[in-house]
Amino acid sequence: MSLAKKSDNLFTIGEVLNQVRAEFNDISISKIRFLEAEGLIIPARTKSGYRKFSQTDVEKLEYILRMQRDHYLPLRVIKQHIEAMDRGLKISNSEIDKPKVPSNVLSFNENSSRRSNIRVTREEIIANTGISETFLKDAEDFGLIKVLADNRHFDEYALRIARVIAALSEYGIEPRHLKNLKSGTDREVSLIKQIVSPLARSRRTDASEQAQAMMKEIANLTNQLHSILVHHDLDSEII
Repeated sequence: MSLAKKSDNLFTIGEVLNQVRAEFNDISISKIRFLEAEGLIIPARTKSGYRKFSQTDVEKLEYILRMQRDHYLPLRVIKQHIEAMDRGLKISNSEIDKPKVPSNVLSFNENSSRRSNIRVTREEIIANTGISETFLKDAEDFGLIKVLADNRHFDEYALRIARVIAALSEYGIEPRHLKNLKSGTDREVSLIKQIVSPLARSRRTDASEQAQAMMKEIANLTNQLHSILVHHDLDSEII
């Protein structure tokens, strides 16, 4: 299971109780309040202090109750599941103790370049890519992978990069060998920003949207050029 953003509809605690009671007939308002006190559900509050639950909150509640009923999991473990799902990971019924990264996040193409809400720990990067802690540290030291501002999690790009450089390591290519490649990428990004900057700063109502589209198009073209140049030079070397 994973959690996705739902509609903006908000529910009172009584409405939530009625929604979940069909499956969990022993649920009570005091139980919901207890789960809130334990930090498993965090509803919004009105100015007057009334709880307002989102559809995601309702799904979390159903998940918590289901895990208690069907798997006898303690709240501590369920809370870890909720935290993992909030970071975009999935919980499989067959491997209930191992949060998984969705398979579509591991691969990359031009259409998957928009950021998602995926947040992974060091341990999860290592588990999903097979690299070692030392290898991950080297990738960070050479600027290939960057930890997020909280200094605890990485985004989906870090996960994808780790997966690619792990494959390259099978050919003896280490993070230190990729330093120049990263420097070239940094210069390419600076060039694209320089080109797009005037449009992004313009007063057009669609300036931001157009700037994003332009950046993506230029990036795709430079990627094509890079691939062609590499293949051309390699073909020229083949005897």
